[in-house]
Amino acid sequence: MIEKTLVSLLLTSILVSGCATKYDVEKSYWTGGIGFSQTQLANDIWQIDFTGNAYTNEETRKKYILKKAAQIAIKDNYSYFKVLSELEKDLKGVNIAKGNASIMGSGRSNQSNINTNAYTTMTVKFLHNKEGVEGAVYDAKVQVNKTIK
Repeated sequence: MIEKTLVSLLLTSILVSGCATKYDVEKSYWTGGIGFSQTQLANDIWQIDFTGNAYTNEETRKKYILKKAAQIAIKDNYSYFKVLSELEKDLKGVNIAKGNASIMGSGRSNQSNINTNAYTTMTVKFLHNKEGVEGAVYDAKVQVNKTIK
């Protein structure tokens, strides 16, 4: 009995961990709108978006964006970056009606609770040095080497 319970718990944890959105995926039709997109707003300012599935929590989405910002900073020869703005949108638990409900409401309607995507958007400014910059400044080399769990 205990062996069955342990195997069941192990399989459940594998399945749940496999449901989270992977790190380096570009957002596209083929990914169901899940993944990264980035837009360069100025030479040193980028907007980076990450859309995850219902299993990708806010903290993980933020870590993904910070790592992506670090990769862009290093590629463009910057050492640091600062988050200028951040937007979170979590669309979990949207109720939708399905079935054969009529326009007048006399038909039968089945309510279904579905989980939808959640996203985070950050606008970041890349910096060559951090002296004289107010607020939190991230070191690109440190962020790019962080392991995301």
